[in-house]
Amino acid sequence: MSKSKQPDMKAFFHQFTRFSARQLILMLAGNLVLALGVALFGQAGLGNHPFHTMLYAAGDLVPGDTGWNYTLLQILLNVVLLVVIFLAGRKHIGPGTIVNMFLLSPVINGLTILMNAIGLTPAQGEGGYLIPWLGLKNGWQLVMEIAATILISLGISLYQAGDLGAAPYDALPLVAVDHGKPFAPWRMLCDGSCLILTVVFLVIVGFQSLPAGTPVSFGTFFSFLTSGDEIRSRIGLGTVITVFCTGPFIHFFDRTISGKLAGKSRQ
Repeated sequence: MSKSKQPDMKAFFHQFTRFSARQLILMLAGNLVLALGVALFGQAGLGNHPFHTMLYAAGDLVPGDTGWNYTLLQILLNVVLLVVIFLAGRKHIGPGTIVNMFLLSPVINGLTILMNAIGLTPAQGEGGYLIPWLGLKNGWQLVMEIAATILISLGISLYQAGDLGAAPYDALPLVAVDHGKPFAPWRMLCDGSCLILTVVFLVIVGFQSLPAGTPVSFGTFFSFLTSGDEIRSRIGLGTVITVFCTGPFIHFFDRTISGKLAGKSRQ
């Protein structure tokens, strides 16, 4: 994607009304594939996406958690990021932004319910762990995790290829590309930053929850970061895979599939 000027306000509003059937199909298909990948990611039980893991961990810091901390923080951060994208790269805001921000979650929830109904939940049930500190009970979890990462990357690549706007978080590396930066490293930087912030938040939460005078070893610290089946703010194998693989995978699909479907060259 080459450098380009910011659209004026008239052109900005035209982005919401002037688009082709091909763009619409790519955007909708991409979001559907993305939703399938996210639902599968959750069913694998090997952690959460770095962005969401960071929000859950930040929510744990807020006193008096009523169960809405994650939702409120997500809305607040998305609003902040949306303002940043509007100022720095408003060409990446469009109908796809609205679909991704407000319609993706219901689709993910519906797919999750369907997966639970057909028993696609390898992380649940009885049995010990093959690798306890990774939360890995069986090989199917790893297969699902890899498949989910591929689907998420393909979905993001497809819906971004439609040029109908991206979610605020997904748009951050696109703005970097507008300024001549390579996509994959900047996507990895965004995901990696979320992972680092998650560690920081969890360390603070961990120290707050420990009784006074309790000695803290590296083993205790590492176990706290990675353990817990139902604690969504924990870092899992899937979280780490996302950091290192999503950016390169999206870039790969940009060049091999999405760019061709969009009828343009994707660098």
